[in-house]
Amino acid sequence: MKVFNVKEIIEYAIKIERESFEFYNRAYEHVTDKDVKDLTLQLAGEEVDHQNRLRQLIDEEIISSETLLKEMEVDTTYMDRIVETSTIPVDASAIDVLNIALERENNTERTYAMLMTLSHIGDDVVKVFEELRLQEQGHANKIIARMKKIS
Repeated sequence: MKVFNVKEIIEYAIKIERESFEFYNRAYEHVTDKDVKDLTLQLAGEEVDHQNRLRQLIDEEIISSETLLKEMEVDTTYMDRIVETSTIPVDASAIDVLNIALERENNTERTYAMLMTLSHIGDDVVKVFEELRLQEQGHANKIIARMKKIS
């Protein structure tokens, strides 16, 4: 358990989405399969949308300053499981890259599901986390569909 305030939780979610965006950009450069390249480009764009949605909570003052500073204990188990995507092995195949992406999307979805249960984060934050959780499920489904076509 670790103590975070609501703003730090939102900033952590932004970090997850930024790292996913960076991963998909690296994956785009790495893979040669045209359909997988197209998928990584699409997912990278969606990760930017996720970042922007989260930033709006803070930048557009949708969440009050008082709520942003509320602190709570957070079980960081899922947060610690977000897949490391800083490097893609040189010899990684399109399937290897998609497996990394799938694990990351699944763990990100679980993280949003956990974060939604925190008290004091406010209904607006819960709503955004639920929307993003569902979008992460959609990403996973797209990745699985692409993997089935390759296999």
